[in-house]
Amino acid sequence: RMSSSDPNVPQTEVISSVIPDRIRSKSLRNLLGYWEAKESYLGRLPARADLQPDEMVPFLPFVALINVQPGTPRFQFRLVGTGIVGSMGRETTNRPVDENLFGANAVVVESFFSIPLDTRGAAYAAGQYTVAPSGRMLGFETLLLPLSSDGTAIDMLLGGLVGERIQRDEQICGFQYDFYCPVMQTATR
Repeated sequence: RMSSSDPNVPQTEVISSVIPDRIRSKSLRNLLGYWEAKESYLGRLPARADLQPDEMVPFLPFVALINVQPGTPRFQFRLVGTGIVGSMGRETTNRPVDENLFGANAVVVESFFSIPLDTRGAAYAAGQYTVAPSGRMLGFETLLLPLSSDGTAIDMLLGGLVGERIQRDEQICGFQYDFYCPVMQTATR
């Protein structure tokens, strides 16, 4: 479990890895397959320029591009799909990841977002967010994949998020990962 000195931060289980078949969302499995096919064909990490939106139509609403920046904050949403906006209830394009909804969970989010940088592979998480004023708990799952404009340094993440949609009069007031981990390789690098 991820430990934090803040007693208000829910503990998150860090597991060693998950196989792609355990990813529940078809859109996220398709996103992973798309990225793996690009990586295999190119023989290197794909770059943003290698991604073709017309090849991603079935899962494009659930896709985000996240800039990897040196310093703090390290991650900033560059583009966010309409399906993600519907799940989160607000637009997050061009905003730092740590300003969006994570509050006391920023350390855990930073750890999850760092997995693709450390492993040069996919990272997966599942969790829940709480919405106000109803207090409903809504599930989500997310996938992060590294991109590199020079084939070496990871300068962007290709993300996917599928979650239950919040209502117009609700807003996210809490969030936690139940677990996060690397995704086992299915293609040879």
